[in-house]
Amino acid sequence: MITWKYKDNQVYITYKVSFIGHICNSISIFNGTLVDGGGNFECFEGCSGNLISPVSYYCTDYSVVDNWAYGQRTFNITFPSTSDNLYTFGYSSCCWASLVEGGIGNWLLLSKANLSIRQDNGRINSSPISAMQPVVIVKKNCWYALKIPVLDEDDDVVKCRWANNSSPDECKDACNGLKHSILDQKNCILYINTTLAIGRYVVALQIEDFGNEHDTNAFSSIPLQFIVRIYDQTTMCDEKPSVGIIAKVGSLISIPPNTMFHQTIIARSASPGISEINTVSPLGMLKSELLKYGSSNDLWYVNVTWTPRTEDIGIQIFCYTAIDVDRQASDQECKTLIITDTEGCVSNPCAKGSSCTEQINGLQKNMHWSHIITVIIELHNSILRVIISYLKYNRQQRPKH
Repeated sequence: MITWKYKDNQVYITYKVSFIGHICNSISIFNGTLVDGGGNFECFEGCSGNLISPVSYYCTDYSVVDNWAYGQRTFNITFPSTSDNLYTFGYSSCCWASLVEGGIGNWLLLSKANLSIRQDNGRINSSPISAMQPVVIVKKNCWYALKIPVLDEDDDVVKCRWANNSSPDECKDACNGLKHSILDQKNCILYINTTLAIGRYVVALQIEDFGNEHDTNAFSSIPLQFIVRIYDQTTMCDEKPSVGIIAKVGSLISIPPNTMFHQTIIARSASPGISEINTVSPLGMLKSELLKYGSSNDLWYVNVTWTPRTEDIGIQIFCYTAIDVDRQASDQECKTLIITDTEGCVSNPCAKGSSCTEQINGLQKNMHWSHIITVIIELHNSILRVIISYLKYNRQQRPKH
């Protein structure tokens, strides 16, 4: 994924990448070790040449079981002036991990930026943001609706679409990688086709922001690409684990800079246990080892801590997923972390001419009902899963006559 933000007459570009087999662990995350990712970060329109070569990243998350590392890096650049203020830049290299469709060919993540002053708010736009686990595990022939979390500091309308290889090519060999899946572009929900052969498939999307629902010209376009891994097991579709934060917090969490954020993530499994709780974290967040919660074998937890810096002011999306010992995965759950300055701002100047307080309140208000509905649905599903797990456990423990 590649996002960008305009600040102090410069563009701050953040890329997030994942690789199989790269060395990443809690020590390298704590030490802020820079990992070589290879390939080139290039400019294709409005400028030319390599912006970073070779690409490297700071590890933020990893999976021991699936052997992937995930990380990010931010750099700033002053683009040369052009007549239209349009710029296209991206990350390209080779090769994808072995895929069922698409082979092991080249990858390309392409981001587009319009640095003209917007007529609706008198500001230069910044891109939307998203977060997604690098490998989404799904069980063959089960139904999955994968919600793509998206946010926009400019309070724009955000939509998702399939990346394509027309002019310009946005995805190279990652295009058309998950056939017959359906993308709800308005709500950014991917309905995954799990009837395909078991193995890895790549999903390549573009996330775009618009001034209103009816606009057809996006202010910006950012890439999101990840792997869907279809596997087959004897477990039932409804036996996947559940995951959540143990503290009673909402979907929006406000954190001042240089203040420690701490939460406990707890997972419940219908199978004998949880093998991992994977996270998609902001840079510098630390995660403890996986531990059993109490004496029960079906409850496990990790602790996460993070102290945001002043350069983290803005919006972060933090996501987590539980994997049980049978390779069933929970739904991905996400929280919005709002890092505010001393006046309560998440960007400077505040979006659409609002005051700092109005901006935070407006973000909460604009997201209020959608988050309430989401929380109600998630709570309903979690309760059902807990009840089903409890009934199955009691049935297994019931003495036979």
